[in-house]
Amino acid sequence: MFSIFRYIANAFRTPAPSLRGRAGGEAVGLLFVLLGLTSCLSTDNDSMVSDYKLNTKTDSVFYALGIAQAMQQVADQYFYIGEMKGELVTVDESNTDKNLKELANYSATTTNAYDSSYVFYKVINNCNYYLAHRDSTLKTGSTNVVIDEYIAVAAWRAWAYLQLARIYCGNADGLTIPFYTEPLTSISQIEAKAADPSCQKNLSQIVDALAPELELLLSRYPNTHVPTLGTDIYPVGTTNWGSNKYINPANIFVPVQVILGDMYLETAQYDKAAEKYADYLCKYGVVPEWLGSVRNVDYLMVPENLSSDFNTFYGSYANIFANVATPPDVLTYIPMAVSSQRGTTTSIPLAFGYDYYSIDHSSMCPRVENIQIKPSEAYHALTDSAWYYYYPTSYDGIAINTSYPTQVQAFKGGDGRASVSSLENNSTVAMFLRNPADTTQVYVSKVRNANVYLYRASTIYLHLAEALNAMGYTDIAFAILKNGISTYLENLVRKSNVDSEAYKYMSQKSVDFLGTTLPFLNAQYREIFNGNDVYGIHAHGSCTYNRKENELAQSAKGSRATALGSQMNTHYLPDVIIGEKMMEIARRFDVSVGTTKADSIAAMQDILCDEYAKEFAFEGRRFYDLQRIARHYNESGTWGGNFGSRWFVEKLSGNNPQKDLHDPRNWYLPFK
Repeated sequence: MFSIFRYIANAFRTPAPSLRGRAGGEAVGLLFVLLGLTSCLSTDNDSMVSDYKLNTKTDSVFYALGIAQAMQQVADQYFYIGEMKGELVTVDESNTDKNLKELANYSATTTNAYDSSYVFYKVINNCNYYLAHRDSTLKTGSTNVVIDEYIAVAAWRAWAYLQLARIYCGNADGLTIPFYTEPLTSISQIEAKAADPSCQKNLSQIVDALAPELELLLSRYPNTHVPTLGTDIYPVGTTNWGSNKYINPANIFVPVQVILGDMYLETAQYDKAAEKYADYLCKYGVVPEWLGSVRNVDYLMVPENLSSDFNTFYGSYANIFANVATPPDVLTYIPMAVSSQRGTTTSIPLAFGYDYYSIDHSSMCPRVENIQIKPSEAYHALTDSAWYYYYPTSYDGIAINTSYPTQVQAFKGGDGRASVSSLENNSTVAMFLRNPADTTQVYVSKVRNANVYLYRASTIYLHLAEALNAMGYTDIAFAILKNGISTYLENLVRKSNVDSEAYKYMSQKSVDFLGTTLPFLNAQYREIFNGNDVYGIHAHGSCTYNRKENELAQSAKGSRATALGSQMNTHYLPDVIIGEKMMEIARRFDVSVGTTKADSIAAMQDILCDEYAKEFAFEGRRFYDLQRIARHYNESGTWGGNFGSRWFVEKLSGNNPQKDLHDPRNWYLPFK
């Protein structure tokens, strides 16, 4: 059995160690004997491979990469549950696999092909074995040479448990999953754990059990980073239709600060979540890159020159999902094999219409007509209703007037992250490709390179915004959408409620917070987060500026309209957008929405949820965001203790759910 990770591991063979099982089984190269819990608790074998040289400095890379291979076996299930149980996709009654239909309409039982905790427990049990037996003190000179790898494995285990909790229980009454941290090497051990009530935990209890160990490791080794394995570009084979695939080995690992942040975010420990996200972003200098979608050509940016089908969009947002080793913005992904001969394959591209494993050389990633998963009406309604912001520059057909007005204008032109191109020009910058001969055939290009994305820089920033908003820093949360976190925010402090400069929406308290409690703007990091290099995430689809080089050449009066986003965009400000969201919620849910801080926080949360949909649609994570936000709405009590359940029901109404989703227990799959 091959894995794309075998090729990486082979580079480290000096010489290849023996990995023959004590029962005389076939040598398995870098792979673990993968154990899981069957029924959910079962093993693939009743004995472990014995020759685990986890007390040497180098050999354990084979086992770490074996866990990476186990992560590949999780990929399809993680993706389909996260995507189908959300509202952004729809099924085709004729073409869609019944297992996917059951996920979408919440009728899935334990017979569903994607209802299996088994694959997650494979990851967990292998992590448990590694962590129990790995000597984490090995040094070369004074340098610990194994601790980064050790912490990365602990982070993988935490990620796998967090997904199990998101899928099967949350904190819903009476729902738990089996939890254990020691390696189980026999059927009798597994059966004992399954029968032990003390081994059953819900989401909060899992976080309480795992977070302290990760915190201890991070405190002892504050400069830990994910293993790089000595290269950032590694070839893992060629598709049957002729495309070479490369990966960055560092991107297969989950940063420990990020998984801790997510564990705290899920359990409403917002201050801790914000601290961990900020620690990661600052320590490793992660700034939102230029990923904007702008209308081309943008000196013609007046409504009458802009078509409604988005064919005129230009942007680098699509580059995130290109077939390159180090795509911009991507921090962690699960890269799937290029063929069954090269390792674990995925059915995800085919479900969206891309025959990734075709032998047809006639085009880049051949397509099929029977598309199983398509963007939903709810997704199109959200993105089509988005406002597009622009400068009304003048053009007389001969020359461009490069004197920019101070006021940004807006029209309802849709979100650029939903840009469409026809198959005839096979655009590489469009998110959707539509067959002009049959417009019902819509191909989502995010999935066509057979990678499952777990974390992007945008994920961390938007999760940070969610945590900060819940802490009461609604203006910083909005800044992450509009301007990004940078020293430029210091120029946007509103000095008083009657400040004549409407674009100034930051409070001094919030800016101070970003230079003290969170270190973005302190002396150590402020140059990294300087105003020239930071971008607002909302501008990925609804840009507020013209091309960067034009703006740098001409300064607008009273405005610094660079990639920061124009401060003179008075359409897109917290008071405006939050006020509109409050009115929308009051109308949709018949609740009394006032002007309290709690009202603003709850409305901003819904705005962030909309941004999640636009930024992360078709990446396999929508349900995980929805269940968390709905739980937190219920827990906060704003607009009623069951508002989160009502909100969840409304979100999923287009899926025709077969269960009553007012009951949080029905959000989750039956445990198998």
